[in-house]
Amino acid sequence: MRTLSIDPRIGGISGAALTAVLSDLGDVEDVKKTVADVLSRCAGQDPDFVMDELGLSSVAQEKAHAIFSDLESVSAKYDGRKSALDQALKEVLCPIALLDGMDLLSCPIYSVPPVLGNCLPETLEICARHKMPVAESPAAFELTTPSGAALLANLAVFRQSIPSMTPVKTGYAKESGLLVVEGEISDLTEERIIILETNIDDVSGEIIGYAVEQLLAAGAVDVFVTQGFGKKHRPVFVLSVITSLEKYQDLVEILMEETRTLGVRIKEEPRIVADRVRKPYQFMISGEEFSVRVKVSKHCGRIISAKPEFEDMKKAAKKLHLPLKDVMAEVQRQIPKMMDT
Repeated sequence: MRTLSIDPRIGGISGAALTAVLSDLGDVEDVKKTVADVLSRCAGQDPDFVMDELGLSSVAQEKAHAIFSDLESVSAKYDGRKSALDQALKEVLCPIALLDGMDLLSCPIYSVPPVLGNCLPETLEICARHKMPVAESPAAFELTTPSGAALLANLAVFRQSIPSMTPVKTGYAKESGLLVVEGEISDLTEERIIILETNIDDVSGEIIGYAVEQLLAAGAVDVFVTQGFGKKHRPVFVLSVITSLEKYQDLVEILMEETRTLGVRIKEEPRIVADRVRKPYQFMISGEEFSVRVKVSKHCGRIISAKPEFEDMKKAAKKLHLPLKDVMAEVQRQIPKMMDT
């Protein structure tokens, strides 16, 4: 599976620097010429019109909209410079068009934390909005620009180190030190997770159950409770939460607020996961059609698991006034046929 890794630890990142390294990565002269022609011809036009003229895919347009939304919000908050937004149009659309043209937006994109230097407040605001990790730098001048921060925040998943891969192509910008690597990774992907744990010995089961609901609603990957013995042989519950680097701080706050625990253990661990995608399928149940999301996991191109969404099956059971086990059995019966289409 193709992947792209971005390394802005030396000189930060800007839209122009990302355009330069992507140009070094592949033969994209035709795309660059098209972008330059459209931006020149459509100067001052609405971004939607410019994106239509560029012929960007729906995925590319969605990413560009998210980036522009960040830049417009922070610009309005600080000085509202229209000239800065006009420049951002070029700094955003050029790299987005190159990624789209090389079909890299459909691949996992990873980045290590960027160095900021003496950056603008808009850059820090974008980092704060996305809880984007950053690296220290003694530089007294700007390294990461608002457009660079917005591009990274909306395109990449952050890791403390470059993920394991087989490098295929590299792109490098001498002026900024920005490096990108296109590579191949197994569909058994290594990712970093955060495990939160705390011991609870003076909270009721109802409170613990509510805390679990709140943690899952806030984006925890999984939450589980284990019984054990604590100090003075008191029975305790160990509440464990699996989450991502981006979300763990919010979940720590929920843990402490809901359970009143005085401390939370935090561990970063690697895990290997199969390539997986969740998409809705239409199932006929008792003569009615229902949309049920199914999480399909693959390894070496072979389906190893197809798990239907419990909540979708529960809704169907309630509407049909059928036992849930009957609905689940019918969905499982139809899944192999769905996977063949």
